[in-house]
Amino acid sequence: MDRLQVQWAGRTRTFEGPQVVVGRELDCDVPVTDAKASRHHAVLRVEDGVWVAVDTSSNGTFVSGQRITRLPLTATPVSLHLGGPVGEPVVMTVLVSALAPPPPPQASPPPPPAPSPQPGPQGEFWKNLPPPQVPASGGPVDAWRPAGVLPPGQLPHGHSVVLPRQLQAGRSLSIGRDHGNDVVLADPLISRRHARLDPATPTSLAVLHDLGSFNGTFVNGQRVQGSVRLPVGSEVIFGNQTFRWDGHQLIASATAHEFTLYADGLTQVVAGGKRLIENISFKLEPRSLTAVIGPSGAGKSTLLGALTGLKPASHGRVIWQGHDLYQHYDQLRFQIGLVPQQDILHPQLKVRQGLRFAAQLRLPPDTTAQEWDARVGHVAGQMQLTERMENRIGTQLSGGQRKRVSIATELLTAPPLLFLDEPTSGLDPGLDLEVMRQLRSLADDGRVVMVVTHSVLALDVCDNVLVLAPGGRIAYFGPPAGVLAHFGRTNYPEVFDLLDDADLWQRIPVPQHAVDTSSLAQQSYGAAVPAAPRQSVARQLGTLVQRNLAVVLADRLLLGMLVLLPLILGGLSRVVPGNHGISVLEAGGRIGEAQQRLTVLIVAACLMGTALAIRELVGERPIFRREYAVGLSPGIYFTSKVLVLGTAAFLQGLVVTFLATVGLPGADGSAGTLRVALAIALLSTVMVVIGLALSALVTSTEQTMPALVGLVMLQLVLSGALFEIAGRVLLEQIAWLSPSRWGYAASASAMRLVDAFEGTGKEDWIAESGAGHYLMDLFLLGLLGAAAFGAGLLLTRRSATADD
Repeated sequence: MDRLQVQWAGRTRTFEGPQVVVGRELDCDVPVTDAKASRHHAVLRVEDGVWVAVDTSSNGTFVSGQRITRLPLTATPVSLHLGGPVGEPVVMTVLVSALAPPPPPQASPPPPPAPSPQPGPQGEFWKNLPPPQVPASGGPVDAWRPAGVLPPGQLPHGHSVVLPRQLQAGRSLSIGRDHGNDVVLADPLISRRHARLDPATPTSLAVLHDLGSFNGTFVNGQRVQGSVRLPVGSEVIFGNQTFRWDGHQLIASATAHEFTLYADGLTQVVAGGKRLIENISFKLEPRSLTAVIGPSGAGKSTLLGALTGLKPASHGRVIWQGHDLYQHYDQLRFQIGLVPQQDILHPQLKVRQGLRFAAQLRLPPDTTAQEWDARVGHVAGQMQLTERMENRIGTQLSGGQRKRVSIATELLTAPPLLFLDEPTSGLDPGLDLEVMRQLRSLADDGRVVMVVTHSVLALDVCDNVLVLAPGGRIAYFGPPAGVLAHFGRTNYPEVFDLLDDADLWQRIPVPQHAVDTSSLAQQSYGAAVPAAPRQSVARQLGTLVQRNLAVVLADRLLLGMLVLLPLILGGLSRVVPGNHGISVLEAGGRIGEAQQRLTVLIVAACLMGTALAIRELVGERPIFRREYAVGLSPGIYFTSKVLVLGTAAFLQGLVVTFLATVGLPGADGSAGTLRVALAIALLSTVMVVIGLALSALVTSTEQTMPALVGLVMLQLVLSGALFEIAGRVLLEQIAWLSPSRWGYAASASAMRLVDAFEGTGKEDWIAESGAGHYLMDLFLLGLLGAAAFGAGLLLTRRSATADD
């Protein structure tokens, strides 16, 4: 067979055949750098003993200024220009074998054939797709071969969903999840009416319209805004499904290459130049389970953040579905599932409740209740949870079952790529093995699964083990059976001891990377992770309010606190001596008893509101962070907490005021007691908002108790109930920032407490009686609540991504 010589960018290579790929992507045989070139721009292959160049690009391949689709090659050098008439040149020359007769001389390259919008026979276009040669220990392999076992829900390679006869009528075809579409795609990420395809005409290309789909339609790596023309060879992605457009059909593309994860020179550099991981390169093939082990501080969590795109590496790339994950994160984010170390469902809920709420938040907003239930039932069956659907997650499931519930949550969107961070942490050896075997089963279904673990008890069920040494460098990558021999040790504790040795790299061989990246320029990624698409405000808020209510009703401790705390505090107010209640007139102008009862009410409001909210956000942070990554709005999340807990605190304020005054003389004046109750209830609600903001600020539940005590004491001191605040320079102004100060002033105004000091110079001017002062106090109390709400929103957003 004749060989092919290819010259580009100062380099020369000779290929024996049968196929050579030209393009920008990592796996190409001829890697080019021109931005106008496609990821897999052209394929050079042998057909009937003749080398042929086939264009598979979006921007075109040009010879002598004319665009070509197919071009036979000869011994005369031919210069292909990629992406345009003056694009990057690639010169090809057929090196004729000595046994073959020489070709007839030609004065100039043969004229290229006329452009054709319909390359190849119908139904065969997928054979023109680039077959990249991926380096491996056993030599070059055809990574573009159809994947043997597909992830659940994937269409087989070469399957057509739009047949030519469907387009011959000339009418548009609808594409979506609903069975009423012309093209039905059963994918949970696809909207009911996702897109519309207008067929090509003799004078124009086919046009693809996005119909406002939730997760988007992507053509050649770009999200479609409205509509886009489809050149031959275009890559089209709906949800988890990848297709190629051959001018006649949408043909499913499901190859081993597309379901292989490539890590390319990942390096994470932080402030001060410290490297958390350094030059990490490997590949994870389809149906593989990989364990990442190493001592604490070796960079395992940093690697996980880089591979999932949640915390991109400062240098390097992650390739999935043939795309750079960092550059195409919007397109690929929902194909990645991540199970953090902590459980990502509320322990108070039943399994069915938790999974259904998760489905409502993660799946497209046009998903029906029947579809939610069907999807929940499907993933529960996958994780063997069907018989546990009515069990409470936190109290009626084992540790291994709780971890399976977290995995089931990620499987709701059917991701073909699944990462888990310490899923066996805290489990006994039996449960450890159970979880790892479940992960083995998920990988066997066609997924790529990676698990970060400290346990070495079940590594034999994995395909690969990646050992990280301190400094974030790969010390070993390969099958589990080779780990001990590589380090020259007989057990894993000795391996971990060796990893901490300063002369580690003199004592073990440096492993060869699975992917050769030496010829690629190092890239730096500094952009922020783009926000995930979010459902409507009303839909997210409604779902979160329902979930919060379900959690409150299911949490006996919280429910008990809601009911008992106002009863206890209201009862304590009754121990104040005297029987004049909160009436100054009944007490003959003496304010001692009324003042003491009001002080108890102020403390009760501050305590109830703060205690109700102080642990709420910090306790749910692992759940919130994962939901934020898949599209939950921090503002809506915080607002839902304020609505549910604020309403509960408002009712508590009314109840505690009623219990403190029932059967005793009420406040003087028209509706005085009711006005006191409203002030106490509003103060309790504002303290909920402040408590939630503090909960977003602290980094652990252990910090909440000192914060609770300190905040309540501060409110008591600055309220003005214990001692005089008015007229004390600086202290009075500081007290204006305290909600209790205005809550006390509003209540005192309704009770006419300061009337007794009128004319003495000791009256508290903000607590004077009268509707004007009362409304002013409530307004400023509400204003402080609004300010706390704004601060809470900012702190909640910050807590979504901040390192604790």
